[in-house]
Amino acid sequence: MKYLCTNCNYIYDSAFWDREEEIEVWEVLDQCPVCEEFDTFHGIDEEVNYIEDDIMDSVELEHFPEVSIEWDKLIVVVWWEVHPMWEDHRIASVSLYDEYGDLIEEKYLEMENEAKVEFDFDDLDEYEIRVKCSLHWVWGKKFVNE
Repeated sequence: MKYLCTNCNYIYDSAFWDREEEIEVWEVLDQCPVCEEFDTFHGIDEEVNYIEDDIMDSVELEHFPEVSIEWDKLIVVVWWEVHPMWEDHRIASVSLYDEYGDLIEEKYLEMENEAKVEFDFDDLDEYEIRVKCSLHWVWGKKFVNE
């Protein structure tokens, strides 16, 4: 998720915070690191590019989440595990949303990880997977269990 400092317009993206520092997102958002004002961050709704199965261009294909369910796990693989995972072009996170668009869980990926995640799965009838790419924005695909 992205957050905007309403004082200086700094945008903080939680998918790219420094995990080595092990600072919680809300610790960072207490005070803006740029203008040093307190309590000025507000969430920004990100535009989601939805992927359809029937017609995909090469950029959509790179961000297409393949899903499988094994027991109580939902396994998500982005573009058959070959999406680049470089510093300037990588899958930053994969998120699971319920049928109402509410976030259930977001998994962050490091550069050394493959573009594959597992979620605990509670047998949702409908759900959405969102893939955040550092170069190509947020991609979403809705799924219906049959």
